[in-house]
Amino acid sequence: MRRCMSIPMTRGPSARGWRNSTAMPNCAQRSARPGGCRRSGFRRRAIRSGWDDSMTNWRRSARSRGSPLHADRIMPMRNRVFALLPLLLAASACATLPTGAPTASQVVGPAATAGIAVIDIVDTPTPPQPVSLSEPAWPIADAPPWTGEIAVGDVLTVTVFEVGYALFAPSGDPGVREGAPPAAGARTLPRMEVGETGAVTIPYIGAVRVAGRSSAAVGEEIRQKLRGLSQQAQVVVAVDRGPGRSVVTSGDVRNPGRQPLTLAGERLLDLIAQAGGPANRPADTRVRLVRGEQAAEIRLDQLRVDSPANVRLAPGDHVQLIRSVRSLTVLGSARNVAELAFDSDTLTLAEAIARSGGLADDRADATGVFVFRYEAGADGAPKPVIYRLNLLDPRSYFLSQRFEMREKDVLLVANARSVQFGKLVQLLNTLVTPAITVDLLTR
Repeated sequence: MRRCMSIPMTRGPSARGWRNSTAMPNCAQRSARPGGCRRSGFRRRAIRSGWDDSMTNWRRSARSRGSPLHADRIMPMRNRVFALLPLLLAASACATLPTGAPTASQVVGPAATAGIAVIDIVDTPTPPQPVSLSEPAWPIADAPPWTGEIAVGDVLTVTVFEVGYALFAPSGDPGVREGAPPAAGARTLPRMEVGETGAVTIPYIGAVRVAGRSSAAVGEEIRQKLRGLSQQAQVVVAVDRGPGRSVVTSGDVRNPGRQPLTLAGERLLDLIAQAGGPANRPADTRVRLVRGEQAAEIRLDQLRVDSPANVRLAPGDHVQLIRSVRSLTVLGSARNVAELAFDSDTLTLAEAIARSGGLADDRADATGVFVFRYEAGADGAPKPVIYRLNLLDPRSYFLSQRFEMREKDVLLVANARSVQFGKLVQLLNTLVTPAITVDLLTR
């Protein structure tokens, strides 16, 4: 019994190898036979034979300890994977795998079929010139210079200066007592607003038309009419400008409302500055001027001091600032797929690529950078055109700095052809790994 128990089970064969050894008799059975376990040579040979078979199984198990799977488990699973490969490859060939952008060939081929020109920027002698950024001729002219004419809604303050006996002196004034020496005095009449008739009423004189006249002319008329009623009358007329001599600002401006016009002759840029300026970037703002039945627009970043659009304003003009973002769209395998706004008048292709974060290293095709836009055809009608940039060509980096982007352009970075294969490998790993795990758990 001591010889039967001398087999080293901790370092020897596995329990499975031990059970598979058919030559190993039960010790209790051997002990029951004549001669017992000690005296039978046949039984000793059987024990050694079982030991050899167990050691062989143990060596096989030891060789497979470097991998989490045994060979007898790997082979069936490998056969299953190989059986799935043709189906998965066929699915990839049929373009059934999801994709976020086309490859370069998937852009050029269909474009040629549809009759859309694909122009290589490097092979173009001169890059396409952008649409002229100059605005059309400004239809609204300068308002005539203002010389201070009184308008409806203005408020007049009339002051009369008299010497000697004063017509407008208040009652009880010592200067009007009989026998008193002549004295100089002034009397300010109540404030008077110019009504729709354009006239004001002066005591002892009556109605005086003031609209469209200067304050000096109105004062002289009042003085002439006071002759014979007052001694040495002198008249001064002060004007507080009302809404009739103002311009309305509205829209995307910091301080909308009425802005008064002065003798300085405010122009369009002056008025925008008085209203606090635009609430957003000048490149994203359009200025609309309405005068009567005329209207015109210009981008604020193009409105300069010497611009023809910087006209002198007239009373009643309406200036509106409108937020209008000029942008282009970036799609495909760029790092940042987004809508890029123009920061200034111009934006080059190189700047657009840089502002989108450049090309994604893991999926972009450097030979497939496309710009989609509409160009004017021979008949003036817009036609679609595709421009292609190959960033593997050093010349493209120089030309991309001269290629100016336009509003509503679409910048597409094509996928590399290996992207679909990488997705196939990921799909294969997604399908196989759970199957292997289930197979291990069920054994």
